[in-house]
Amino acid sequence: MQFSLLDYTDTLRRIDASSLSVTQCFSIYALPTFAALMATPEYDAGTRLMSPVSIDGDNISTRRSSRAKKAPAKYDEEYVIPAHKAPIQFAIKQTRPKRKAAEAATQSIIQEETGPLLDYILSRMSPDERKEYGGWVELESEPGFFNAMLQELGAKDFKVQEVYSLDEDTLGLLPKPAYGLIFLFQYEGDDEPTEDDNRQDCPDHLWFANQTTANACATVALVNIIMNAHNVGLGTQLQKFKNSTKGLSPPHRGHFLDTNDFIRSIHNSVASRRIDLVAEDLALDNKHEESLKKRKTQKKSARSSRKKASTETNYHYIAYVPANGQVWELDGFQTKPLCLGPAAESWLDTASTAIQERMMRNADFSSYSLLSICQSPLKTLSGDLAISLACSRALDELFSGNPTWSIPDPFKTFIDARLTQRNLSRKGIADLELPAPFTAKMGQVDFGPAEALEIAGELKTEQDSLDAQYVVELATIDEAVEMVRGRQRDYTPAIHQWVRALAEKGVLRELIQEMNRDD
Repeated sequence: MQFSLLDYTDTLRRIDASSLSVTQCFSIYALPTFAALMATPEYDAGTRLMSPVSIDGDNISTRRSSRAKKAPAKYDEEYVIPAHKAPIQFAIKQTRPKRKAAEAATQSIIQEETGPLLDYILSRMSPDERKEYGGWVELESEPGFFNAMLQELGAKDFKVQEVYSLDEDTLGLLPKPAYGLIFLFQYEGDDEPTEDDNRQDCPDHLWFANQTTANACATVALVNIIMNAHNVGLGTQLQKFKNSTKGLSPPHRGHFLDTNDFIRSIHNSVASRRIDLVAEDLALDNKHEESLKKRKTQKKSARSSRKKASTETNYHYIAYVPANGQVWELDGFQTKPLCLGPAAESWLDTASTAIQERMMRNADFSSYSLLSICQSPLKTLSGDLAISLACSRALDELFSGNPTWSIPDPFKTFIDARLTQRNLSRKGIADLELPAPFTAKMGQVDFGPAEALEIAGELKTEQDSLDAQYVVELATIDEAVEMVRGRQRDYTPAIHQWVRALAEKGVLRELIQEMNRDD
């Protein structure tokens, strides 16, 4: 006869599941089991671990220990307890709290039909739902996205373009004036140097906001630049936001930026699918859980931390701006701005040096991106076109009655509708002050119809060129806006319905099986 501990544990389980009293259960189940167990010759009360013992008399060694060890490999087989004269002490089966907790959690989950939830997540998202979303999605370092955002924000005097090199010639080709630079780099987390000793409280002439929420660093960097630009149009909403946050500290400005529905909804306009927003929330929740785990564990060495940073892809946007004759680095993660020094001849040279130093410091990472925020060429082209038209109008008024005059009235070429498209008007052009060199030529004694006709021809050629450049720039902006609209087109519902139809017809299973056979 062989008696095993499994019989004992099964007895306890039956007692626990029974509705009888403890005394009744003990009499029916436990007492016979205990008697059979104690009658086993191989019973050894002094042994805490169990090893198989043969009733037929085979010599099998028994491992002994003062404490419970890991369960044997063949735990499912029966193990009997050797005999001993000491009091009975049953070995306690090793428990696995984490596994039991996972099993209990799995059993406690109410199994629901996932079909309706999947249909909801993959269905088309309404514009109002995107506006009501309280989070921020990750934004790619794509100039078209930033330009589309500026148009939606009402800040149409700005243009974002990519910078491919930091050499003097490349920076010199940027449209003037350049209001700021946005630098994207791989963030090292806790290992990122803060340079707290060189930072100072935000001065009154500098507008700086902290980043108070996840994934908002792109818009924070953009707003930190355009809020420090002068003599530009910000649009009604942005100007109102600037006025309301003028006297606040950087953390409070960041909070009001985070809670501004107008700015946040435009930032999130690149997200077209509901599943994108769900993915952002899930990623943020996972990061939160990871941060909680890190707090419970000991800090790792600097070497291991750097190694981990190299495997993660956490990117961060920061801004470089000129303000009051100085160049500033505005990092939303830092509570204070960093002054890089005087602007000197070109503030871009100072900012370029700081960016190159940061790139050298993060030499292990090769993923960088640099964007410039400059004055929109549309504003420059419109202004130059207005001055050129004003000069042509002055010549036409003076010599249009001359028989040799063959240049048409400029306002017949640039009618009111065309002027409106260029943000111009007849009255605005008439009120412009003519350039000094032009008035000086007209004031010469020998200035006559021939000289005027020559200048008028040059002006017309100039106007045609400026107008063509304006049209090209408008097309660039329209392309950026159309890019965002393309991202807003959600084909997920159509694909979901198509795949569902394949599954209902049994075609999807056949395709999967065919792919598995090919593999």
